[in-house]
Amino acid sequence: MFKIRQIVLIVLFLAQGIFKVLKESGDFSQLEEQLSYLIHQGVGMLISFALDEIDRKLLAQKDQGLKVIGKRQRTLITTAGEIKVNRRLYQNQEGEYIFLLDEALGLEPRLRVSKRMQELMLELATEMPFRRAAKVLGYITPLVSPMSVWTAVKAAGEEACAETLKLKTEVFENGVVPEGQRSVNRLFIEGDEVHVKQQRGSCKNLGIKLVVGYEGKVGSRRKLKNRHSVAGVTDGPGIWEEASCVFSQKWLLSELEQVRIGGDGAPWIKKGTEVFPGASYHLDPFHLRKRLTEALSFSCELYENVCRGLRQLDKEAVVKTLDDSSKLLRGARKKRVKDLKRYLMDNWSGISNLPEDERLGAIEGQVRHTIARRMKRIGARWTVEGGDRMGRLLAAKANDELTRYVNKSKISIEKLLESDEPIKKETTCSKDVESWLKASMPALVGPSAGKPWVKYVLREIGSIKWPA
Repeated sequence: MFKIRQIVLIVLFLAQGIFKVLKESGDFSQLEEQLSYLIHQGVGMLISFALDEIDRKLLAQKDQGLKVIGKRQRTLITTAGEIKVNRRLYQNQEGEYIFLLDEALGLEPRLRVSKRMQELMLELATEMPFRRAAKVLGYITPLVSPMSVWTAVKAAGEEACAETLKLKTEVFENGVVPEGQRSVNRLFIEGDEVHVKQQRGSCKNLGIKLVVGYEGKVGSRRKLKNRHSVAGVTDGPGIWEEASCVFSQKWLLSELEQVRIGGDGAPWIKKGTEVFPGASYHLDPFHLRKRLTEALSFSCELYENVCRGLRQLDKEAVVKTLDDSSKLLRGARKKRVKDLKRYLMDNWSGISNLPEDERLGAIEGQVRHTIARRMKRIGARWTVEGGDRMGRLLAAKANDELTRYVNKSKISIEKLLESDEPIKKETTCSKDVESWLKASMPALVGPSAGKPWVKYVLREIGSIKWPA
């Protein structure tokens, strides 16, 4: 694949660079940084040579209707630094111009970042602000800017939105029924909404809805089994449509015997029972305890009496306890007790004593780890579009599917480089490669012949017994 002169060029480049770095480095930190940059440059040269070979293979395999116009250069920012690619421009019979190399490798027009670099950008951007992500990537290549990171996130987020829209169209407009991958008898679904600061618009806060489906909890740490998350800036019916479409791809919903839906009592969460047939709604124990503590923290006795009625599912006892206490209270405490009574009555159908293995209450932790820790940082503000895109990417990351929104190569490089053509030896060195190398490297006998990079590197290359 690589020609001898290309290998020699890279070895000489690295040898000269290493001696220069060793001579000019002030300390070990500077030495490490410069050597790393030098190695990246060498790898970039290898990538450029490899892409040239792939472009040559595509030329040999092109359709007869394609006409070669010439070569055009393209610059890519990769994990090996900036590389320049010279690829052939073709024109088809309809007059359209195409780059076979770009299409084969999945390189989008005017995109200056490689797919591997995009993956790193998405991984870091879903963990930290764009500016900080660009700073970290700067240790690999100094050419990454915060705007480059933002562009990669924007493109991936739009791809995630388009994928969801396409799936909803197929299911609800075309009547396509997705084929689930797993068959289970019971499914747990929990939902919640997290509010983040809005960057522009009339509202100060932006709501991002998160729906999480799982098959149960396993292990001593009660880890969610086969968890799958769906998130976005949308209304209640919209998020449930998305969740039903996505979950139907993962599970065979027609075989479900029991679906438990949990939440904090918000009306949009209760609507999930209309989407999944036979589903039952259950009030999230975390939010129930939170409301009880906020309203009744001033009286341990009152708190215990209400909790006793809830454990026994005695609605009349709970109402009587709250009404009796409300008559003796004034001001803010009385208002909190009345609000608690209204909350319990509105969600009484969702209050139930579930077995240990069926208890809900995982959504608060999922909101914190999936959405809040990235999007509720100090000073972070989001537009509606940006919040929606980031929310979907964070859900994809929680599902270990983040890289699916980066377009991959359309071909197998390994298969492309397999050639039925016989390997042709270069005429310049077919008889004696060692003699050709010595004749082609005047540095071996020139004024630099005594320098280390010639004496110990170049001379050794020239003495290699290359196979015929």
